[in-house]
Amino acid sequence: MSKSKRGFHSVAAVSLAIAIVLGFSIQKSWADLLITQWAQVFRYNQDTGSFIDVFIKPGSGGLNGATGLSYGPDGNVYIASFYSRNILRYNGKTGKFIDEFVSPGRGGLGAPNDVKFGPDGNLYVSDGFYGTNSVLRFDGKTGDFIDVFATGGGMQQPNRLLFGPDRNLFVGNATTSDVLRYHGDTGLPFPAPGKSGAIFVAGRPGPFNTELAFAATGDLFVVSGAENDILRYNGKTGALLGPFGPSVIPGDIAFGPDHNFYLLSYFGGSVLRYDANTGALIDYFVSPGNGGFSGSLTFSPSKDQCKNGGWINFGFKNQGQCIKFARRQSL
Repeated sequence: MSKSKRGFHSVAAVSLAIAIVLGFSIQKSWADLLITQWAQVFRYNQDTGSFIDVFIKPGSGGLNGATGLSYGPDGNVYIASFYSRNILRYNGKTGKFIDEFVSPGRGGLGAPNDVKFGPDGNLYVSDGFYGTNSVLRFDGKTGDFIDVFATGGGMQQPNRLLFGPDRNLFVGNATTSDVLRYHGDTGLPFPAPGKSGAIFVAGRPGPFNTELAFAATGDLFVVSGAENDILRYNGKTGALLGPFGPSVIPGDIAFGPDHNFYLLSYFGGSVLRYDANTGALIDYFVSPGNGGFSGSLTFSPSKDQCKNGGWINFGFKNQGQCIKFARRQSL
């Protein structure tokens, strides 16, 4: 073995040892864009937008009404299955069904709307219909019920969940289109200055889904079906910064590993990509008719997302690994 190769492997071994000692975890990345459509999940290349395959086959594991999905710390995919009223787990590389991670009724679960893993490594589920009207927390490794993490403060049919850069939990109300904030450690209502209850951004009347995404700048982007628009807010104060460019009927939103803004067009069957700073349309990232007519979208944990989403990338070329703090830090 050459001296340079020996040096590289020595550095890699030392870095891995440091990661283990400091409580970091290692996760591989797979560079996919996943889009749910009712009882299946499509997979696209997250660099080109080209269709790869039906990642999760229709009805696999009993999937029925996929309303939200997230990658877990184990690299697998977790899906809120609305009509089967459970949380299902799939292999993050192959899409093969693994198990029912959270069964119907566990912790009072009714029909789940969304799933997100928190900074503590546990799974958070918005339980908006036929259940507890709250955010439930489950053990991120076993699926066992822990507690009702957040409730009250104006919560009405919680829909989309999002942990912000401040590690607090943001919830989009389906009934009022309010955006609520809860303390990331205690789950207590944590309103914006001058607001009451847990209100971070006041919505507009009507039963509309409220989609959320944080930009790399810390700004909060909010889709409100009440006016079919996208607004940008200060992620710390909730102050309105102004409208964002798209003028289509919006579905789910996300920021990609390239820091651009991605919008699932609800009726257009496409994914549109916009410049996150100017709002200018870049392209139809997934062409019309290939993106599904409803559902949610998420990017797999790529190297850039690891680095920019609070993960640490050790920078080894082509290693496909990210190092993440496994221990919770104080706010």
